Amino acid sequence: MFDALIYDVLMLCSLAKRFFRALGLRVGWASRPENRFDAMGEALGNLVHLGFVPAVVIDGGANVGQWSTLASGIFPGARFHVIEPQPGCWPALEARFTSPRFSIHRTAITSPNVAEVRMISAATDQRNTGAWVAPATGFADELSAIYPSTTLDDLVGPAIAAGDRVLLKLDVERHEISVLDGAAALLPRIEVIVSEVSFFDIHRIGGTTFTGLLNYLDARGFDLYDFAALAPRPRDNRLRMGDAIFVRRGTPLLEDANWE
Repeated sequence: MFDALIYDVLMLCSLAKRFFRALGLRVGWASRPENRFDAMGEALGNLVHLGFVPAVVIDGGANVGQWSTLASGIFPGARFHVIEPQPGCWPALEARFTSPRFSIHRTAITSPNVAEVRMISAATDQRNTGAWVAPATGFADELSAIYPSTTLDDLVGPAIAAGDRVLLKLDVERHEISVLDGAAALLPRIEVIVSEVSFFDIHRIGGTTFTGLLNYLDARGFDLYDFAALAPRPRDNRLRMGDAIFVRRGTPLLEDANWE
C-alpha cells in the first residue's frame, strides 16, 4: 500500500508539472541547475506520438514495478516481461501485475554461462533500488546476497517473435553490458532501449559507464535518441546519473533526419 501511495504522489506531481509546463511555467527545485530533469513519462509518450508502439516490453531490474506501472499505461497493448531477482520486491510485483499481460521473472540477468550473481547492498528486506552485481571476487559485505541468474536470450528470447517491436528497459546498476552480452540473439529484435546510466565510475568499483554503453550500442547498430532524466551529484551538481534512450538504426524512429 505504501508503494502504491508513493506512486500515486509521483504521478500527481508529474501531472502538475505538465499542467504548469502547458502554461509556460517551469516547476522544479530552486537549487537544481536548469538542465536537470525527470521526464520519463513525457519521453515514452513522445515515442508513441512518433509512431513507436511496442508489442513487447522487457523491464530488466523492475524493483517493485514503478517503471512498468508507468509504461503499461503509455503502451496499453504491449505484453510485459518484468524481471527482478530480489525476493522482497516480489509481493509488490504480484499485487500490481497479473497474467497473461504480465510475466514476472524472479531471477537476475547477466552474461552467458553465469548461474548466479552476488548483489551488493541488497537491503535486509531484499528490495533495494540501488543493489548492484559484484565482480566475481571481492566486494562482499554484510548486506550482499546471492541470486540465481540467466541471460535475456534464455529467459525471454523464445517468447518474442521476429516481427515484434520490442522495448528493453534496463535498471541494473552498471551491469548493462553484461546483460546485453547475454542478449546477443535478442538484440537484433530490439528497437528501443531505455537504460539508466552512470556518467562516471562511481566509487571506482568498475562496471559500465554511459560512454562505455554508448560505444557498445553504437557498434551494434543503435544511436542515442533522447534522455528521459538527468540527475546531478547533490554536493557539487556534477552530472551523475540519467536515463538514456537508444534506437536501432534503420527503424522508423530514425527515418526523419531533418533539422526542423
